[in-house]
Amino acid sequence: MLNGRLKYYLILLLACFIWGATPLCGRVLKDSMSPMLITSARFYVVALILFALILILHGKKGLLVSRRDLMILLIMSVVGIFLHNSLLFEGLRYTPASNASIIESIGPSVTSILAFFFIGERLSSSGWIGIFISCFGAIFIVCKGSFSTLVNFEFNIGELLVLLCEIMWSVYVIISWRLSKNISALVVTAYTGLFGATMCLLTGLCLGSLEVYRFTFSDAGYFFVLSVFAGVVSFASWNYAISRVGASKGSTFIYLVPVFGVMFGVSILGESFSLYEGLGALFVVTGMFISIKAKSSTKENRKTIKEIKQEIIQKQNRKTKSA
Repeated sequence: MLNGRLKYYLILLLACFIWGATPLCGRVLKDSMSPMLITSARFYVVALILFALILILHGKKGLLVSRRDLMILLIMSVVGIFLHNSLLFEGLRYTPASNASIIESIGPSVTSILAFFFIGERLSSSGWIGIFISCFGAIFIVCKGSFSTLVNFEFNIGELLVLLCEIMWSVYVIISWRLSKNISALVVTAYTGLFGATMCLLTGLCLGSLEVYRFTFSDAGYFFVLSVFAGVVSFASWNYAISRVGASKGSTFIYLVPVFGVMFGVSILGESFSLYEGLGALFVVTGMFISIKAKSSTKENRKTIKEIKQEIIQKQNRKTKSA
């Protein structure tokens, strides 16, 4: 089973590796553009590229989606694009990129809980143990090896905003399961990107928060990584792979984002990397591998009252005939 899904796990690994650079890019671009402008410009680029690709591969019919799916995509764009990214880039104004990357690792735990209640996805006990170990590692890093930070709730506003942005991402993952099975990852990413970018643009216009402080050649490079790689490649890859391995198992890979984020922060921004971060990262990776090897299942949908009544009537008819 693991070997059969290996390629999907590798795709998720690639997506998370690229996403690990998102806080780095956001941290740099915060001095160039306002959060609303970063998000709207980024996802307009994403949508433009993906819509062009869909037209080339499938023609105009590739853009057709049902009214039901369109409404779901609109909701996904609110939580997964508008809120998730706006909160992230706003939070990066107050907290380092490596710290933001680490806090993002709380997402899979929230996703697994939501998957349990809303789509009936079940993990075995070893799966939950793996999630607990990874979550422990993430919290250990956030608390800088001292849990008195957690007890005393000594977080700044940036850390809280990043935490909220990860909750929005978990909601995005769960909602995506309500889409029709025949809708492609490219279409999902294109429409959510377009809707989310438009929301950010309109909000920015209303609040007067579409600002450019500077824009150098280096800033253009970071924006390219943020939009094309983290926006197009990662989002499309994630939506494709998550539909194959399940929300709980797939979302566990998000725990690798802080590991990659710290790596980028240390190597490029020169941020420090301490012993407690190394130990926390070890817990994160160990728990992730335990979780992806665990068995999962999805409960069948409950029968409607009408179906139950029909079964009762059929049983009564069979008893009457046999009598």
